[in-house]
Amino acid sequence: MDSTIFGSMSEVSIVAGRIAKISIGKPEVKGQLVYTTPEEELRNIAGKMVEKDLDEIPVMERKKLVGVLSMKQIVRRKNLPANTKVKTLMTAYPELHPWSNVFDLADAIVDTGFRQLPVTEDGRLVGVADRTLLVRLVSTVREIGRVSVSSVMTPSVVALSEKEYLDKAFETMRSTGIRTIPIVDDAGRMTSMLSISDLIALGLKSRSSQTFGEIVGNANPVEVTVGSIAGKDYRSLSPSDSMEKAMKMMLNEKVRSLPVLSDGVPVGIVTKFDIAQMVTSLQIREAVYVQITGLTDEGILEEMYNAIQKSMNRIEKISRPVSLYMHVHTYSSEFSKVKYSLSAKLQTVDKLFVAKSIDWEPLKTVQDLLYKLESMVKEMKSMRVDARKHKKSARLEA
Repeated sequence: MDSTIFGSMSEVSIVAGRIAKISIGKPEVKGQLVYTTPEEELRNIAGKMVEKDLDEIPVMERKKLVGVLSMKQIVRRKNLPANTKVKTLMTAYPELHPWSNVFDLADAIVDTGFRQLPVTEDGRLVGVADRTLLVRLVSTVREIGRVSVSSVMTPSVVALSEKEYLDKAFETMRSTGIRTIPIVDDAGRMTSMLSISDLIALGLKSRSSQTFGEIVGNANPVEVTVGSIAGKDYRSLSPSDSMEKAMKMMLNEKVRSLPVLSDGVPVGIVTKFDIAQMVTSLQIREAVYVQITGLTDEGILEEMYNAIQKSMNRIEKISRPVSLYMHVHTYSSEFSKVKYSLSAKLQTVDKLFVAKSIDWEPLKTVQDLLYKLESMVKEMKSMRVDARKHKKSARLEA
């Protein structure tokens, strides 16, 4: 299926120009703005975040914004005592203001992975911009609405069997950063959808646990399967659907993630984060925008960036690369040896390319992944050359 987002760089420039003119303004606040303090205990604030469906919450001290508490941090640090103070986990916040534009918001979402981001004016918290606001603003750009779902979705979906236990679901979410996972039957067809809030809400029913790891994972009975708690009422898309349809479903039906099904089998997933990535890829930059998530080893990261730079230089001779998003997932084998699983989305001015690679050596894995991407770009060029030759031959015969 054709993964082209826009037909030419001139159209990309037109769309980018329209996006740049849209400011986020002061996000509408329904009711009182929810926040926490550095001294509050996690056992109290986690329940409030689940109740309000918040993945991030501003941390305020003396009416001043001092940080953000993310549910992602709580889940990753599963052995934290429940009386741990918020200040232990709060992180820095991106600078967003009412005059910031959609590109600024998309960049902040992609860079931090946050779903709710504080908006400040003169140092005061005036609202919270979320991924829904991004989708609402992007949906006003008609050219984006005409893009196919297959051009934006993340393929190679991480799915779980409905017979898997909760500890497997928790570990999958913790290690990959994924918040919503399709659940499938023995035939691979989707039956339900599991979210991180399902796990946390279930765990919060037993607050006698001493750590948040127990609350959201280890303390749950091993006989509880994901199929027994996952939501059966979910919405889905097909690869040929338009992003206009996807965004309307996200806004009108308040869904975060939309599985993309082919004959009932998940072939991709579209999230608000995917839309943010698409927006960031439309910015005209002097250099390729590269983001690697899931890895903190500085030595390995430097080697990976060096390999990526060389690969982007080769790709640029065929199709100018705009952005590269790469996620690293590590897991240990039975011999305690670390294995690396890498997935990447490369956006060029012509097309979106997606690849995945698994190996024991990190540098070898990234080199194999880049080789696959380069091969795809070369194949695109070859197909275009063949198409031009065929068209020229047809004209001569006529």
